[in-house]
Amino acid sequence: MKKPTLIAVAIVSTAFILSFLLFPHEKNGALQTDVLTGGSPLPRFVLTGTDGGKVGLESFRGKVVLIFFGYANCPDLCPMALKRYAELEKLLGPKSSDVVFILITTDPSRDTPEALARFVAKFSPHIVALTGEWDELAEVWTKYHIRPLEKDENASFIAHSVVIYVGDRNLVLRKILTPEMPADAMLKEILPLF
Repeated sequence: MKKPTLIAVAIVSTAFILSFLLFPHEKNGALQTDVLTGGSPLPRFVLTGTDGGKVGLESFRGKVVLIFFGYANCPDLCPMALKRYAELEKLLGPKSSDVVFILITTDPSRDTPEALARFVAKFSPHIVALTGEWDELAEVWTKYHIRPLEKDENASFIAHSVVIYVGDRNLVLRKILTPEMPADAMLKEILPLF
């Protein structure tokens, strides 16, 4: 797929996801309560970090959190998102210690803690990369509206969202960014959350 086509696909899918996430929807005349909307608490999770230990979202309370779902073998959008994390970290300077940059895998069969550690190290040593068992990740994917893999699926390219969820210090969803945004535009979006 050529780069302009890839960017067009990313923009259209991002617009769809943003409309789904930010605006309440009705189903059979009833307001959907399982939709992740701006101002709602980020769904909690406890997953496995690159050191093999358990890491929970709750442990980041008091910091601004950025959450992206992707995988280490991703050819384009995942490296772009982590590059933005690294650029944003530099722009924040000393304030970067008040931000947590999180990557949650969508490819648990290949993204072991060691594989994720190698992947994120190319961008920043401060990125928190998380994996886990398929069942526990599938629960997180569902809460964040990520299309989960079939349990035995082992595809080369894995569909995933193209958004970065931004939570405030109380772990409430406040913004949704995209990897295509320049880091300075991201900075303007997250500075009010400090």
